[in-house]
Amino acid sequence: MIKKLQRKFIIIAVSSVVLVILVIATFINVLNYGQIGRHADAILTVLSENDGHFPKHNKHKNDYKLPPKMSPEVPFSTRFFIVKLDDNENVISVDTGKISAISASKAVKAAEKVLKNRKETGLIQNYKYVVTEKDYGKLIVFVDCERDIEMFRFFLLDSIYISIAALSAVFVLVLIFSKKAIAPIAESYEKQKQFITDASHELKTPLAIIGTSTEVLEMDYGENQWTKSIRNQVDRLSDLVSNLVSLTRMDEEKNNLEKIDFSLSDAVFENAAPFKRVAEANGKRLELEIEKNISYCANEPLLRQLVSILLDNAIKYARDNSEIKLSLKKQGKRYILEITNQSEHLKQGNLDIFFERFYRADSSRNSSTGGYGIGLSIAKAIVKKHKGKITAQSPDGKNLIITAIF
Repeated sequence: MIKKLQRKFIIIAVSSVVLVILVIATFINVLNYGQIGRHADAILTVLSENDGHFPKHNKHKNDYKLPPKMSPEVPFSTRFFIVKLDDNENVISVDTGKISAISASKAVKAAEKVLKNRKETGLIQNYKYVVTEKDYGKLIVFVDCERDIEMFRFFLLDSIYISIAALSAVFVLVLIFSKKAIAPIAESYEKQKQFITDASHELKTPLAIIGTSTEVLEMDYGENQWTKSIRNQVDRLSDLVSNLVSLTRMDEEKNNLEKIDFSLSDAVFENAAPFKRVAEANGKRLELEIEKNISYCANEPLLRQLVSILLDNAIKYARDNSEIKLSLKKQGKRYILEITNQSEHLKQGNLDIFFERFYRADSSRNSSTGGYGIGLSIAKAIVKKHKGKITAQSPDGKNLIITAIF
């Protein structure tokens, strides 16, 4: 259990860091990419409004009239080309004087692609463009964004590498310090197990003495309602002590199971058959649907105990005059044990909370049936010891279906 808790702590801690780093890296890269787009759009706007040129204060000097937030170096560092078209979309002129990588023929082909796309703005290769309606027809301005896009790609790759390095470092640190983090919980858990074990052993002697003293009283004065009540309570406490010890032993991670090949069909039938009479005595019916000749390699006593626990629980909490159904079947490599009973006070959907220790859905009813809310916890521990899965659910709020899959 402690190792599982440590693994969960590591997974949660690392997953939290992964999520934070992923959100931060994504947010920064999205903002970076958006900034590239906004910068290109601002340049395209200036060029399209000035017929494909940066506006100047003085035509004979390089004194450009730019928007307040635009750097004065933009006209000298921007690579762009323009294509002018008439109303019939015929090329009027091409200007590639501000870029060396694009010839006039390539500029015309780029314009043709833009006309086919029928979009006013977009991206062709690494060139962002905008189409503007003019008196003479259309003006298409292309701005080279290759350098910005390359910088974005480098930044993206760097952020990925840095994130991986950071996550690796976090994983190593969490792995190292996780034992110290859960040390108080591990110590508390060990003390709890030790307390249960010690208390169970200490309770056995007084319970045995009370039981023996009750028998002596009955021999001297005869059985009455008080001695009968004492014996019933002693039996209940003895069962509780036994269950607590069993649960503590199964929690031990080093406790390896002794497994043998045996007939699972016969084991389930032999343990379930006597419960038919118990069910009838309680005004209920037990139906068995057990597939024959199913063999399984497992701990036979524990699986027999599992069947007894699940049937005892079903009979205790099934409605009066209702039917309880136990089925065992094999599907491929899976062995499925399922018990269905009608019950009250059920919530529709998943009911795996029933397997929590000392959980009692209806305290008043559990008191009358003698349950402590620990039986299904033992059933879950048995299934987990066999690396299986057990679930409880109610599809309609009336029927409880407990399924153990191995």
